[in-house]
Amino acid sequence: MRLIAAISIAALAVASVALAGGSHLITQKSIGKGKLGQTRAAYKAAYGKPASTDNLEGELTRLNYPGHVAVYFKTGKNSGRYIVTSGASFKTAKGVGPCSKATTVKSRYKSAVKVNLSGSEYAYRLGTKLWFEIESGKVAAVALGAGKAAAFIASNTVACGS
Repeated sequence: MRLIAAISIAALAVASVALAGGSHLITQKSIGKGKLGQTRAAYKAAYGKPASTDNLEGELTRLNYPGHVAVYFKTGKNSGRYIVTSGASFKTAKGVGPCSKATTVKSRYKSAVKVNLSGSEYAYRLGTKLWFEIESGKVAAVALGAGKAAAFIASNTVACGS
């Protein structure tokens, strides 16, 4: 019986370490294994092969990766400008991510700043580059990038659960 308990505890410990440093952790510097400013090759290593590529207004190119992750580049450049996810498996160390309740963002991150986007649409900003886009009382998407543009890009992403 002790052996089973010891094995179970060891398995949970390994899983905890894997989750904490895992590929689905959101920080103020990364979403999963992707960080701002990386090359296309680095994002491929982090997220896999892009499922599709879109050329957008504002001279942006979006690479869509499996797992509800998108990386935006300035057209013709090889440096990621924004990273957005609506994948429910992505979470911060405090358990906040797409599909979380909007109230959870503020309760777990007292320093989060509410930023109005337009009408009743808003986002919470944590630090200078991490944005939680709020829609219908929940986190629809999380974006990493400088300025309100990151939040607006997140607001145009397919919302979590959609």
